[in-house]
Amino acid sequence: MISSLILSAMMAFIVFFFVVLMHNFAPAAILYALFLMFLFVRMTFAENKKIGTGVIYRRIFQTVFAVGFCIAFIADLIAERGSMSITSEAMSNSELPFCHIAIPQVLVPLLVTKNIIFPARISGHYASVASMILIWLVCTLTVGRGWCSWICFYGGWEEGFSHVAKKPRIKLLPKNKELREFHFGFMFFIILASLCELACIYCEWFCPFKLVTEFSPVNSIPSLIATIMFVGLFIGLVIVLPILTKKRTQCSSLCPFGAFASLTDRFSIFQMKIDTDKCSGCMKCATICPFSAIDIKTIQEKKGHPEITCAKCGECVSVCPNKAISYEFRFNMKKSGCSCGNKKNPPKTAAGRIIQQLLHPANLFRFAAFSFAVIMSSDFMIKSLNLIAGLFGGKK
Repeated sequence: MISSLILSAMMAFIVFFFVVLMHNFAPAAILYALFLMFLFVRMTFAENKKIGTGVIYRRIFQTVFAVGFCIAFIADLIAERGSMSITSEAMSNSELPFCHIAIPQVLVPLLVTKNIIFPARISGHYASVASMILIWLVCTLTVGRGWCSWICFYGGWEEGFSHVAKKPRIKLLPKNKELREFHFGFMFFIILASLCELACIYCEWFCPFKLVTEFSPVNSIPSLIATIMFVGLFIGLVIVLPILTKKRTQCSSLCPFGAFASLTDRFSIFQMKIDTDKCSGCMKCATICPFSAIDIKTIQEKKGHPEITCAKCGECVSVCPNKAISYEFRFNMKKSGCSCGNKKNPPKTAAGRIIQQLLHPANLFRFAAFSFAVIMSSDFMIKSLNLIAGLFGGKK
């Protein structure tokens, strides 16, 4: 209880600074700050009461953020260009917002040609190449691929649609390994194609989120084909299949950044562990995993951890009947003599137990991921709330 209060107080400071103070106590900022604190406090106390029950608040945040981000982003585009269409002037002046999904497509051509193939500003913009790569580096060292399940401003669309139905109509569990293999194969194809063409091929042909952000004008047969692909992929991979499978299908099969983040996740200080002694092999974790990161062989072969595509969403923790899955530090805490997350040898003093709870990897990961999400979402969500208020308030 005390540790939950302390974590909530620390999060309140972060929310106050980055949301309320940085936006001059605007009513929308205060409203969004209250929403964030409601989610974090409920999540923290729910996890303190029963492990895994706080995952619903992650779902709510990411879904709301995805919708709010697109509202604010589209409004900016219309205000600046008059439409969501990419103008030739924005292309020639390299003024497009740089997207994190483009990072794996940009890095290899950058190493080979010493040039950025994405038409964005290197610096001096809220979505410049330098700022997004810096955010990616910090994310890699902390939450790793947890970005996809906690912070990504696109993933919330699939998160929301994947929880529309109560039960999956299509079961993908037998195909989890094949989905992972296709995901990495597609990423390497995109990187190679981007290097050959010196263009971001995924962004030009395969990104389903063009439908809710910006897109190239339809003024030729290739642009018409690309637009049809964008619409089809959004409807199929972001709406229909998540509803039918209860999986994040685009995130776990097509997104090149997701596959790339899976490879770099080994640099993150957090990971998920499966206690093979406690595991009964019920397969509930494999069935619910939205990223196809746990399959039948993962459990049968007692690997002790999910597969490489794990995004640390916590869904598996919430359904495990034996509490066999947990957040852990990537380095071995027990060998180093640290008992921060070791409940078998709890400290004898009350203060020691509180410190142990505060330093538990699950609490630290959730705090880090939610803090990251607060900082990333504040500007977009406040702008979105102002737009919604203006719409219902009759302001033009």
